[in-house]
Amino acid sequence: MSSFSALNAACLNKFGTPVSYQPAASDPFTVTGIFQKESDEERIADGLYARLFVNLADFSTALSRGDEATIGGVTYTVFQVLADPTGGAWLSLREKR
Repeated sequence: MSSFSALNAACLNKFGTPVSYQPAASDPFTVTGIFQKESDEERIADGLYARLFVNLADFSTALSRGDEATIGGVTYTVFQVLADPTGGAWLSLREKR
């Protein structure tokens, strides 16, 4: 395991929360993610936006726009996926209404 992978895993273990993830083309599954509601997007709109950090190795399918994530009983739609070189990704989310 690389040092970045170990760091991602340690952060997810310490600060992560369970997320029910629903890819557009397959069955839902549970992953651990770090949920952030205090994002720039949230300040622009009326609090409907959030970010979620995940470990790409936890996904068997590619993350994509239109996927859904349910966190704490609230469902969000993924509108942007920003992968980083450390094996993680930030998902930009919009609360589904």
